[in-house]
Amino acid sequence: MFKRTLLCVLIALAVTGCSRSAASTPTPTSTPIATLIVDATLLPVAGQQIPVVVVTPTPNVSPTPFISFTVKPNVDNLKLRANPGLTFEALILLQQTDNLTVIGAAPGGQWLNVKTESSMEGWVFAQYVTSSVSVSQMPVVQPKNVQVIKGHVADASGAPMAGIGFDLNQGAEPHAYSDSVVTDASGDFYSFIPTDASGSWTVSYTSPDCKSPVWADSTCKIYKTGITGSVDPATQTVIVPQTGAPLTFTLK
Repeated sequence: MFKRTLLCVLIALAVTGCSRSAASTPTPTSTPIATLIVDATLLPVAGQQIPVVVVTPTPNVSPTPFISFTVKPNVDNLKLRANPGLTFEALILLQQTDNLTVIGAAPGGQWLNVKTESSMEGWVFAQYVTSSVSVSQMPVVQPKNVQVIKGHVADASGAPMAGIGFDLNQGAEPHAYSDSVVTDASGDFYSFIPTDASGSWTVSYTSPDCKSPVWADSTCKIYKTGITGSVDPATQTVIVPQTGAPLTFTLK
């Protein structure tokens, strides 16, 4: 009987031991392996030279600095003004023998900022100096202590019209201030007036100058075909200080 019982116990232990061993052994799992796929066409061929790409940096181009130059008046008694415009005081009278160092030009190109041989700085009307350098090549100098009346002239197609003249007058006669302007290559004009100027100003069309593209020949008497020489409107009024968009005119 004892032997039989011992045999049962041994059998039970054997069965239990096997079960525990099976339960404690972890089930092996597969670890994912990354696969590198290489395009064979990208691999170098034996004996083939691999090209080397050389990146050339873009050079920094510095703007050409403006080199000042001298001009002379082409008339005697040319007024050197405190600011660009007929409304500003004349500082001195210049003669054709005077040398003037050009600093730059005001917006619109009608007035040049210059310095005399005695280092007096002011503004002269560009039309009355002889220069080998175009105004378009001069740096733009923004006048100080001024306000500006702006306008724009274009033809019926919208193309800007250069050389179109206007007179500007403050209020009714006698005028406290008055000025004359001509449009530049962009069809724009700039009238620089004192900061204390205010009220209503009348801007009236006068005529194209001889450099305007409206003329058929160098006599400046015959208009090109399709151009009548009139401007619409011929006159406009602006309240100074001017706000909003520039005045607009159409050359017909």
